[in-house]
Amino acid sequence: MIDKAFYLENLSAFDILIKDEDRQPAEALIFRVFSMLQRDKIWLQKVATEDEISEEDVAFLEEIEEELDELDKTYEFGFEEFYKLVQQEMRKIQSNSNFNHSQEEDFEAADDFDGEDDNDFEEEGEDFYNDADDDEDEEEEVPDLFSHLSDEELDLISVSILESAKTRFNFPEFVQSFPDSNERFVEDDFLLPLITGKANGETDTEIAEKMVSYFMIRGYHLERSNLLKLIEVKSKKLGLEILAFQVAIDSLQQGAHPTVVVKQISQLINTISKKKSPISE
Repeated sequence: MIDKAFYLENLSAFDILIKDEDRQPAEALIFRVFSMLQRDKIWLQKVATEDEISEEDVAFLEEIEEELDELDKTYEFGFEEFYKLVQQEMRKIQSNSNFNHSQEEDFEAADDFDGEDDNDFEEEGEDFYNDADDDEDEEEEVPDLFSHLSDEELDLISVSILESAKTRFNFPEFVQSFPDSNERFVEDDFLLPLITGKANGETDTEIAEKMVSYFMIRGYHLERSNLLKLIEVKSKKLGLEILAFQVAIDSLQQGAHPTVVVKQISQLINTISKKKSPISE
């Protein structure tokens, strides 16, 4: 199924960002649209059944492709080169996967060392592996890109997005559907993981698994099947907030301060909301 709202919301957001001369966030966003288009084209051509394909979907994707071609000519994004690079990398991954599989078979066939040789080898290599482990621990330390920002500053963004998300449906009524819970529980353990998970490309199942862990800590139980349905329904209503979170992360990575980011995503949400009122319908 083609998620038309994704394309419309992201292209509207691109128009706003590019007019504000925010080239980097706009470019990151439009490449997500391009990547989604390639995925949907593959789905239509190789996965979808005849019953799942509609002329409307085909025409819609053709329009999106034409619009992206025009944007590529105007801003010189280099979609074609990007697509070729992705294909090359995928072929490399496939080639390495085949090579590793072949190696595993060779190792299994040649595994004729006796126990004494194995023990000798383990004793001689023990110091080496201990040293290697120490080196790996040092290499795995990744700098925190947002370490210069306080939790309070970063919370400005999540609070802003959550406040917007709560307007997309009857939030008080939704809170009441969770017995013995409160607004904070629903915000922190359902809405926020849903928005951030979707923004990071996680599947509904992956998001549900995280939520189940949160719920268990709170002593709350919800059937996984029911939780998956909730995630599916609410993610469609929160498409704009998911987009806003993606833009926020891109902006923070480019060095923007949270107060600037909040202003940026607030303008983004308000502008698109006016164009598509109401989005939650």
